[in-house]
Amino acid sequence: MAPKRARRVGGLAARLTVLPVLALLAGCGVDTSSSVSAPTQPPPVVVGASTTVESELVARLYAGALEAAGRRTELVLGLGDRADRLEALDANRVSLVPDYTGRLLHWFEPGADVTAAEDVFEMLNKALPGDLAVSEYAPADDRSALVLPRPEADRLGARAIGDIAPDCAGLTLYTSEGFDEDELALSRVRSAYGCTFRAVVPVGPTDDVVRELLASPSPIGGATAAAAGVQDAGLVVLDDSEDAFTAQNVVPLYRSNVLRADDVNGLSVVLQLTTADLTEMVVSIRSGEISSADAASAWLDEHL
Repeated sequence: MAPKRARRVGGLAARLTVLPVLALLAGCGVDTSSSVSAPTQPPPVVVGASTTVESELVARLYAGALEAAGRRTELVLGLGDRADRLEALDANRVSLVPDYTGRLLHWFEPGADVTAAEDVFEMLNKALPGDLAVSEYAPADDRSALVLPRPEADRLGARAIGDIAPDCAGLTLYTSEGFDEDELALSRVRSAYGCTFRAVVPVGPTDDVVRELLASPSPIGGATAAAAGVQDAGLVVLDDSEDAFTAQNVVPLYRSNVLRADDVNGLSVVLQLTTADLTEMVVSIRSGEISSADAASAWLDEHL
């Protein structure tokens, strides 16, 4: 912090030494209006978020990172679904919104069949229209995942999808909203791991899936890896080493003519955001323990 204060004091001292010189020149009849001009300040970056806790939290992280890099920001909350957010970007009502790599890719390129994180990011960059861009993605990943209550995972000795392959035929998969947005994912689970479930039953929100799992004699669920309900219930997320499910890394989507190189560099602090960070903060916010603003501020204070 001391160097920042030193720079601010130095800037003020420089301004104070300039003012008497200008006054003297003006008193001698010298026209100073054309020789000195204030630096042009770029407009603020308007960061938008949907109504979800996750979206607002990540939007605040991006806004805070930009502010720390010296760029003013404004925050617009309460945007709707992805179509609404993209419309807001197109209309220049917002400049940047948080999103997920795989979901964005399937929006712009519905037939995309890549699933690994780097492949998804590379294809997303090719699929975006020219007025939109993304910078690097964070390791925080909300991809679809197979989850088990910890006692069941311990009974089966399961920590990865391959570990449950011999038991899949006897299991009913209870899925949450948002699970398996890529309809080919379960086909990839079958081909990659030899795992075919007895039945697949859509349930609803993640919390409903958790209740179903806790009441089932052979429980396995389909949720998204960063869903707060998964951590709340202490569920085990099975490792997907074959990338059967499409990577869904946190990424900023922005109007390509808005951010400067310094701004993009400033956003890089959010590249430290992990899935555990994201879920832990969301759990705390949902419980009322902390506000999204305070959670984002605390995380940034730790990582800047």
